[in-house]
Amino acid sequence: MLRRCLASMFLLPVVATLAAQPSSALGAASTNFAYYELVNTRPTTLNDLVVTNVVPPNSIAPPSPDTSPLTILDGSFGFDPKSLQVFLSPTDPKVQGLAIKFSNGGLAAGGTLNFKVSLDPSVNPSTPPSLQLQAPDTDLKLVQLPPPTPPVVIPPPTPPSTPVDPPDATPTISNTPEPVSITLWSTLAGIGILRARAFRRARRAASA
Repeated sequence: MLRRCLASMFLLPVVATLAAQPSSALGAASTNFAYYELVNTRPTTLNDLVVTNVVPPNSIAPPSPDTSPLTILDGSFGFDPKSLQVFLSPTDPKVQGLAIKFSNGGLAAGGTLNFKVSLDPSVNPSTPPSLQLQAPDTDLKLVQLPPPTPPVVIPPPTPPSTPVDPPDATPTISNTPEPVSITLWSTLAGIGILRARAFRRARRAASA
């Protein structure tokens, strides 16, 4: 039912090739995203138009009428990203479809598309919508991924404090004589006194 309904409506809504716009511009008008991974589990290349049912409907909204709601993420491989086409059905209170077309070679066996879609501002990003694969592609793997963890900002290490130069260890020269010097000067002074007394005695004996 969804595939038949969407087949008649995909020509009117957004049809965007991701490579036609800078990746930084995709989802520029929306800050909320939901993250998914689509894997081709078949042994052959996938060339079908992969149709998904968005539950609840109208959860996915492109940032602008001419911008794709889908952004290819790192880890994707097995297809030509420049030829990937995304289709979103018109707003409908009962049903919304998101379809992906792997043009120019399809999605190789085992190939993976990691992507995020921009959400309507009314959608709480903590409860993102589910994408339900429609026949005949229900055998593919489509899972919801947790949002990427913000990088942990580690502050730079605190530089060591500027070392303080130790006080000058050069000893201060004291003007106080050492005990040996005092003894030496005392000895010299005693010899001088004895010589003076002997000189006076000699003079007295000569005059007598």
